[in-house]
This record gives sequence, C-alpha cells and structure tokens, in this order.
Amino acid sequence: MKPTQSLLKMFLLPILMVVLPALLLMAIAMEVRVTQSLNNVDNVVQLAALLLGIGMMGGLIGAAFFFVWRSNKRLMIIGDAILSLAERQQTLSDFQAIEQMSRQRSGSLARIAIALMTFRDAEKQRQEAECKVHRLAYFDTLTQLPNWQLMREHLQHSLDTSQHNGTYGALIYLDVDDFNRINDSCGHRMGDNLLQQIAERLSGLTAEGATIGRLGGDEFMLIIDGLASEQLKAAEKAEAFAEQLQRTLSSCYWVEDKKHFLSVSMGIALFNGLQESIDSLFQYSNAAVHLAKLTSPNGLQFYDPAVQAELEARTELEYDLRMAIERQEFVLVYQSQVDGLGQAIGAEALIRWEHPRRGFVSPGTFIPLAEETGLIVPIGNWVLETACEQLVIWANDESTKHLTLAVNVSAKQFQQPDFVDTVCGVLTKSGASAHRLKLELTESTMIGKIDDIIARMLQLKALGVSFSLDDFGTGYSSLQYLKRLPLDQIKIDQSFVRNLHKDTDDKAIVQTIIAMGRSLGLQVIAEGVENHEHWWYLNEHQCHAFQGYYFCKPVSATEMVQRSLAPPPMPI
Repeated sequence: MKPTQSLLKMFLLPILMVVLPALLLMAIAMEVRVTQSLNNVDNVVQLAALLLGIGMMGGLIGAAFFFVWRSNKRLMIIGDAILSLAERQQTLSDFQAIEQMSRQRSGSLARIAIALMTFRDAEKQRQEAECKVHRLAYFDTLTQLPNWQLMREHLQHSLDTSQHNGTYGALIYLDVDDFNRINDSCGHRMGDNLLQQIAERLSGLTAEGATIGRLGGDEFMLIIDGLASEQLKAAEKAEAFAEQLQRTLSSCYWVEDKKHFLSVSMGIALFNGLQESIDSLFQYSNAAVHLAKLTSPNGLQFYDPAVQAELEARTELEYDLRMAIERQEFVLVYQSQVDGLGQAIGAEALIRWEHPRRGFVSPGTFIPLAEETGLIVPIGNWVLETACEQLVIWANDESTKHLTLAVNVSAKQFQQPDFVDTVCGVLTKSGASAHRLKLELTESTMIGKIDDIIARMLQLKALGVSFSLDDFGTGYSSLQYLKRLPLDQIKIDQSFVRNLHKDTDDKAIVQTIIAMGRSLGLQVIAEGVENHEHWWYLNEHQCHAFQGYYFCKPVSATEMVQRSLAPPPMPI
C-alpha cells in the first residue's frame, strides 16, 4: 500500500468514527418517534436511552479528535524534519522523535521516518566531508591557522574596510630566523613542534582586529585593521604591536625537555585601501622582512619604496648574473706583479662582467651578490679554468713562461667538499703547471675547522700550488693560525698603501707586516702601489713584490705581456 493511501485511510477512520454514531443516534431518535404512537414508552426510558447515546457519541468524538491531534503532531514533526533537510542547515534539527517513529514495526509513518533517518545520515556525512574539504582548503593542517588562501580573502576584506572607514591597517610578515638550522640539527618533528608553539602564542594575542595566519614553512602573517586615520600614528601602533610580538615569541620554548630560543624578523607594510592590491602588499611586506633579516636577527623593518626599488634591481641583476655564466659574458683581465727592480714576475687574474646593456659591471657590485646567492662557486670555477688556460699559453712563450698567475678563491668556493678534486681536474685538463698557479685566499676562508683547511691546503701544495693570504690586516688577523697555515705569501692591503707617503700610522703597519712576514719565512707583496713614493718606501723596507697602477692597470693578457716586456718604471 502506498503511503498516500495509508494517510487517506488514517484521516478517513476518525471521520467515520464521528459520522456513523451520529447517523445511528438520528435513526434511533426517528424510530422512537414512530413507536411513540404505537407504544406508550416510558419517558424515563427514552431519556436514559438519549443520554446513553449522547455519551457514546461524545466519547467517540473525543477519541476521534485525540487520534487526529496525535497524527497531526507526528506529521508536523515529519514536516519540520523534511524542511530541515531541505534547507541544508549547518546544524540539523533534533531527530529523536523521528528516530522513535522509525523503531515502530509497521505503518506508513515508520517507513517515512526510516527514510528521513537515512537521508539525515547521508546529509550529516556530506556536511562533515564539506567541512573537512573547507578546512583543507583554507586552514593550515599543522597549526590550524588560516592559510595563504584564506589570508588573501581576509586582506581583501581589510582593504575594503580600510578604504570605507578612512583608516590605516598593517600587514606584518613574520619569518623565524635561521629555522633551517633547527630542522637540520634536531629533525623536522621538533621543528613542527616549535611551529605549533609559535602558532599557539600568536593565537593567544588579544589585539582587536588582528587576523593571524601561516603562509608556510616558518613564515606567518598578521593583518591588523583600524589602527589610526593618520599614517604616522598607525605606524607607531603597528611598531608597538610588532615589538610585543617579538617579546612574546622570543621567550624560551620547551621541546622534549630541552630549551630552545628563537628570534623572529618582521616586515611591516601599511595600507589604507587606496591604489593597493593584495599581491603588492604581500610583496612589500616580504621585501621588508628580507631587509630586516639582512640587518640583524630579530629585526624589524617597515616597507620603503626606495628599498623596494633597490631589491627589484637586485633581483634583476641576480637573474642577469645567472644568465651571464651561460652567455659567457665574463672576461679575465690581468694586473702584473713586479719585483724590486720593476721586472714582471707574475700577474693577478681579475674577473670583469661585460653586460650587453649595462656595459662593464663593477666587481664590487656583482661579487657580493654572487657570494650571497652561491653563484660564486661556478663563477670561481670558470675563473680557475680560464686562468689555467692562460698559464698554458704563457708557458709556450719563452718570454712569459716564468710568470706565475694568482687566482682569487672565495671562502665558499674553497670550502666546497670537492674543491681539491676540482683544482686537480682543471690542472689535468688544461695541462697548466701547478707550480705557476697561486691561489689567493681571504682571511674569512680560515673561519671554521682550521685542521680541515690546513689539510686541504697541504693536498694542493703537494701538487705544487702556492698560497697567498689576500687583504692581510683587514680581517681576523691572528698569529695563532698564521703560523700554522702553509702559506707562501701575504699581501698588504691597498688601504694601508694608499696614504703610505703621508700617514705615519700606515707606515708603521706596513713595516710591521713586512717584518712579520720575513720572520715567518713568507714573501710579502703590496697592492695598490700607485706612485713612485709608494714603491720607494716599500722597497726601502724590503718588501718583496709590488702590484698597482704605477706598473700596470688590469688589462688583457696580450697587453699585460707587452707591458711586462717594456722597460720598467723609473728605477729606484
């Protein structure tokens, strides 16, 4: 039987329970009237029969109304449940009554209740799945904070609100300093634990109008609305809040009964909703935090358009620097090194970058960038290969075969695990003599495991390679490591030579370096010799070799050889 037919019968039954007794009583009354004329029935009996009939009819009518009320109540419960499911409410209505109805053994309402319960369970599963998908799409799984996508939506809302209210807001970019060190030394599990603790501390802040999220890795972001209508006051409030953040995040962390201390650098970009976009604000705050990290740990930096322009230029230069290796835009120039008589005994190879649009780019501009990005390693290897090829050319000429060639090696390049193998491979491939190759190291190269450094130098010295300590006196000069290192030469930095003819302090420093070099059995070469007075003073105090514009500027290999064959400058 269909549920609709069952419902029809359910309503028809109480109606018949009222109508049939009423018809019965009417028939009895009519029969009594007819028989009154025939039989003189006692009035008392008639009254009793009438009262009995009325009572029976009232009972049946009451029972009918009760049945209808109960059925109507159940139908209303079913109707509310259907509406609840149809409206796809986030929280479903109470289904206890429906569940009780579904437990009945039979009946149309029981079948409807079972169907509703099944529908409710399916809807509940759908909502749970939808909620899970929403959390995966908009929340970070590790910290449960809003992720990049949700923070973008929050920032757009903040921009709209800021423009409408005429107030400034702030985007604060947080980056944990040197967090990779923790992952590398302690493992990612401990790193994840620390990130969760950072998220808990950030979530515990009670700043009004602050939205906190995690961008990924060790990077977090805060959006603060309604700081002030004036930019300066807004900046002051944002800075005060950022300092509070740093104090909160800098206190001790406990992971597996061990103390850990973290510092956090922050970049702040203010906004007021005018002519600003989400992507540009992310870029500005990221640029600011990058500058803060370069300044010092636990740094704090506001975005500055001038700084942004510099960073964009730096990014463009880095791209060009990477392409320069592939496009072979680097060239080597050579500056001769002479003895006390002005005769060429060697040269130093210096790299130059011939950019197709910028022209020659100063090494002071691109070498620090190459150091920071790690490009100094492939660039340094190219310099070594090219220099060794030049050594082979000189070795085949009777007038230049005695020349040595000094090549600058950066600390990062020297500390590569395969550096010794690289040098051996270049010498073998080019056929250059190791006895004519001199590697110039800076004092920063000596920072680290000094025993490993010495062992690496000894391996190369065994091949015939010599070593010179460049820019001596400007770095971490220490006699303790100087006497241990297998050096052949120290180079007096040009900053001490430049004013040698008129600065008594520079004269004293130069004399000390020369005397110390001689006492340690090291050759001493001075760079930055630009005039006859420099040369005379240095030669007078028994400096071994000289390099500078007075003898030769950095020029091509051919021109340098021509200059070395020419008569020396005015003899001393």
